[in-house]
Amino acid sequence: MEEEITAIKKSYGMVGEKSSPWSRLPLEIASWIVSYLPYKNHATFRATCKSWSSVIAFHVQHQSPLLLLFYEDQYYPFNPINNTYEMPIQKPPTTKILYSNFGWLLMGTLLDYDPSIFFFNIFTNERLDLPNFPLDMLISKFSFSSSPTSSDCFVVGVRILGKAARIVLIKLGEKDWTIVEMSVGIRKNFLMSECNLIFHNGQCFCLDLYGRLAIFDPKDPEGTLRIYGKPFSRKLKVRQQAFMVQSDEELLSATISEEGQICIYKLHFSKMNWINMTNLDYKILYLSYFGSWIETTKFKGVGNKIYFPKFQADDMVFYSLDTKKYHTCGDKFWSENLYSLSESMYSTWIKPMF
Repeated sequence: MEEEITAIKKSYGMVGEKSSPWSRLPLEIASWIVSYLPYKNHATFRATCKSWSSVIAFHVQHQSPLLLLFYEDQYYPFNPINNTYEMPIQKPPTTKILYSNFGWLLMGTLLDYDPSIFFFNIFTNERLDLPNFPLDMLISKFSFSSSPTSSDCFVVGVRILGKAARIVLIKLGEKDWTIVEMSVGIRKNFLMSECNLIFHNGQCFCLDLYGRLAIFDPKDPEGTLRIYGKPFSRKLKVRQQAFMVQSDEELLSATISEEGQICIYKLHFSKMNWINMTNLDYKILYLSYFGSWIETTKFKGVGNKIYFPKFQADDMVFYSLDTKKYHTCGDKFWSENLYSLSESMYSTWIKPMF
């Protein structure tokens, strides 16, 4: 990190200076300093002056996602890059996370005795309630199309079991959920993967364990639902995890075998099949059951990694596509498989949006 900071200072002509005013400090360095500041203090920092406010704005734009860990009725944001915990955040009204995006959580128990479902912002304690969820509706995965502060926000839930599909959806401001049930015309049963739905160019994408995609328009799911794509590989092992994440105009997926072998794919939209990728270059994947992210870094040696809610003792583990091994920060531990690792099942990645 010191070499990278020196390189940034050289680009700003600051090498050799014993001291400089804060206003001359490059935003990249100021943002790195702010990364050690507890999030509850960001609002105070931002309100200090225009210069400090611009630092927070830059920091949020370039901030890596945090892993939201649930432990003993508290949520702890964990910074995977620094391998450090933030101060615990007040527990939301329920512990059931359905999806995470745009700095918000979609939450609800989806049980008969508590059909409430709502958005919750853990950084501001804001809550936006949706109409009660329909009773007896078993739904596997959820997503929402945009920030819940937008009037165009759609909330969609999907369950595809074998050849039967059930879709529930609502647009913010509507009073009732729309329920669509239909049969899917496929030969082989659709086995939904662990990842949530992805909104891409106005369409919903749902991934199965084999690599096939269920795609539909949320404005007309019954008339547009189709199954596309070929399996990731002919040598596919059924006992694997599959995740999907959006990167600008691309859709990437990652499969993890039972032993821990990882394969990365990119969707070829015109042919609707997956192309194997050997590396991510400067990209970093953050994968979890309730929300995944991808980011691009400009620092050499930081990219080409995949982070999960997996730990070796108290240290988070990442997978390096360079070494084909699992590592902890500082390389105190490395392994070619997952056998000695623990997993935080009810955690999710979240990126603060201030």
